[in-house]
Amino acid sequence: MASSLRAFFKPYLRAIYPARSAGAAPGGCGASREIWFAAMTGIRAWAAGQGLPTREAVARLVTAGIWPESFRRNYGLFSAQDMARLLRCRVLVLGCGGLGGHVAELLARTGVGFLRLVDNDVFDESNLNRQRFCAESTLGRPKALAVGQALTDIAFHLEVEALQVEASEADMPELVSGMDAVVDCLDNIGAKLMLEKASLAACRPFIHGSILREEGFAYANSGPDACLDVLYPEGQGAEELALSRREAVGTLAPAAVACLMAKLCLRALTAPAPAHAFAGAGDAAHAACDAEAISGAVAPGASSSVRSPLYHLDLSVPELERFFWD
Repeated sequence: MASSLRAFFKPYLRAIYPARSAGAAPGGCGASREIWFAAMTGIRAWAAGQGLPTREAVARLVTAGIWPESFRRNYGLFSAQDMARLLRCRVLVLGCGGLGGHVAELLARTGVGFLRLVDNDVFDESNLNRQRFCAESTLGRPKALAVGQALTDIAFHLEVEALQVEASEADMPELVSGMDAVVDCLDNIGAKLMLEKASLAACRPFIHGSILREEGFAYANSGPDACLDVLYPEGQGAEELALSRREAVGTLAPAAVACLMAKLCLRALTAPAPAHAFAGAGDAAHAACDAEAISGAVAPGASSSVRSPLYHLDLSVPELERFFWD
């Protein structure tokens, strides 16, 4: 099989990296063969010949030592097993504006195979200072659809489901269903809290982000308790929400906080077991989630024990602080 694969990909070869000794492969996995990097045209041709979706074809190929040229700079940062896991993961990004556009792009470029993008808004001129996919050409277009189209042009392996809907409490469980991680890029505290609770009920890691002016917050949580209850015990009134939507939001804060969120999401998706979760994680976890993980019912990348500190980034300083939930 290995020789026939390499014969097929020889016309599409872009680079060869030498074999590594056992224990020296990226991500700590041993390897004893050369790693080939092939053009996406060859990978698409092989996927079509095998009757496979592109992302599943890439997942199988990386574990066989054939990587897409587009992932060459991932090699050395992620093991083949991590890349295969990311390619098979499904992530919900709720909100496709300042935070959501940046987060979705980072996840797509890294190798996440499926994104469900949800936003009911359209791009307008006030978004041009900070929202990754807002341009004159996208003004008036639905954010979720415009972001999805742009991402499939960036990441050939990516499958996108773009939904132009306003998420309500009744919708949250269905939106979370089938996902391996949930990324909160909403601008409404009440909706954020509903999303966190739906994520925890589904035993899926919840990645929170929020920004205002030149600062923002981020954390990851898979329960058992919702952290937003701690941050906002009194919720957010209509007047506070209206005021927050008139506040300044800088160009740098969404991009910087999105990097933190994407890293937290990638760590949650590639964590092999609760023992490898974030430093500072609590001992408590959902027993039902643990049972699903042992039985294999949890989809690739799902983790039953993910809880990061609360990260506070203030770019007016600049400074990154960590706050522990205890």
